[in-house]
Amino acid sequence: MNKVINFHLVNNLAWFDNMICYLKSKYKLISADTLYSFYNGECELKNSCHITVDDGDNSFYEIIFPVLKKHNVPASLFVSPKICEEKLNFWFQEIEGYDPHKLKLIIAERLGTPLVSLEKFSVASILKTLLISQIHEVILEYQNAIGTSPKPFQNMSVENLLEVDGSGLVSIGAHTLNHPILKNEDDVQSRLETAISVERLAKLLKHDINYFAYPNGIPGVDFTEREQNYLTGAGIKLTFSTEAKNLSITNNRMSIPRVGVSNAENMLFLKSKLSFGSPWDTLKKLKPNGEFRERKLLDALLRDRHFN
Repeated sequence: MNKVINFHLVNNLAWFDNMICYLKSKYKLISADTLYSFYNGECELKNSCHITVDDGDNSFYEIIFPVLKKHNVPASLFVSPKICEEKLNFWFQEIEGYDPHKLKLIIAERLGTPLVSLEKFSVASILKTLLISQIHEVILEYQNAIGTSPKPFQNMSVENLLEVDGSGLVSIGAHTLNHPILKNEDDVQSRLETAISVERLAKLLKHDINYFAYPNGIPGVDFTEREQNYLTGAGIKLTFSTEAKNLSITNNRMSIPRVGVSNAENMLFLKSKLSFGSPWDTLKKLKPNGEFRERKLLDALLRDRHFN
């Protein structure tokens, strides 16, 4: 069966090297351009796999990229041009290690909702119900209250990005500017995060951008047909979601499924996910404390709340 596999941060070189060796033993590892040819009906795929990496954490340059070069494995990397150019961290990187109770207290006060109603939910799930501007406001208020500064830059520099782009091994695609939940945003912000992020990345790399990955990536929950239309208009050829399905010519090429692999994930666990295919998404949605269920409950709880 054909698959796309997605990584984020990786901090263990030996683990990632072992992972690539395993994937090479099971699949033909293909490029994004080959995948595009497949969706154009120009080639067939059999037991093929494309590797993608989201965000552009510095671990891509320090760990993932050297392993890809060692094994001559093609991949796609999805980044924010704003993050790289302005040497910023994504919101989820900034809140790492923050006191979840204090963050929830700020959010509860801003929304005018009882703190107790938020206590059982993860901070990440709560923040994913907000606009990206509101997420940044919460982080700034927390930093001011605690007296802490933004974390040191954790992502790839422009120089790193240009080196990777020039290798010919990695296709670099866009991943918005600020990593919002696109469905939450209005039309203006959605277009900025999609079409304009593509334009800005193309200007930075001095060539067309053909591929895009949605932040978080759950169809209908994190993005909609609106974002697909903006990206089609921006010349994007393929976009990637986080549905854990097998590749099929019947897939919507503007929402290609990917199986997510967590940092240092147990190999047996990975094999189970790869063998399950589509039912893996169903299992995730049924998980009582999983993100899908949390966000459905939060959406109902906070739907009519407004940020102060």
